[in-house]
Amino acid sequence: MKAWLRLFRVVNLPTVPGDVLVGAAAVLVGSCSSGVCTTAVSSSLAPVWWAAAASVFLYAFGLADNDIVGAKTDRNRPIPDGEISFGAARIARALCLFAALVIASIGNLPRFWWPVAFALALSIVVYNRTKWSLAMGLCRALSVVCGGASLVTGSLRGIPGGARLLVFCASLAWLLYIAAVTLYSSGEEVDPVKQRRVGLLVGGIVYLQLTALIVLALRDPRVMPLMVAGAVLLVLLRLFKKVFPEVSAS
Repeated sequence: MKAWLRLFRVVNLPTVPGDVLVGAAAVLVGSCSSGVCTTAVSSSLAPVWWAAAASVFLYAFGLADNDIVGAKTDRNRPIPDGEISFGAARIARALCLFAALVIASIGNLPRFWWPVAFALALSIVVYNRTKWSLAMGLCRALSVVCGGASLVTGSLRGIPGGARLLVFCASLAWLLYIAAVTLYSSGEEVDPVKQRRVGLLVGGIVYLQLTALIVLALRDPRVMPLMVAGAVLLVLLRLFKKVFPEVSAS
């Protein structure tokens, strides 16, 4: 069991859905102008929860793929250590991708979510094979866009410029932050001190998510449930770090 917890960096998982929450909150806030809200944005938050769940499995797909691709060069990971076989890891990778697609289908996520999710999956595959820090940043940025896309039910032309701008700014901030952390993390596998710092920086994105959600909730009360969910994710992150102190978060 511990090997699988390490493979999926379970300590990191609470940092993932928050990206979706921020993207959705940005669209909600930007969808209203002069007290009038566009009908091109869903009034229900149900799609956001489905998109958040799908994002966790897309992230898990990326983690399994990362360890499979890097098994010959990575150190202290479950596959090269012989704790998990290549066959089992490949099956887990396929199941995670399948689970994300099933969740999105059951949640009836809008058509705009699908191409963004495809771009996210492609970015994950590219990063795992190139280790480009910007590709990793793009993965997180597209996760934010997935959150916004989950609420778009009408034409993209019906989305106000304010909503697009907020999503763009949030996704750009995420791209730059994660790209910088990824660039800094080079060599962490042989440097325990750096590895701990990287874990803190990765976990720090939850604080960024919650801060963004609080600011957006102050502007639009419809964001309040998303802000509460962001607070829950922060609690889960702290809890996971206490319960699984031996599981690497990077």
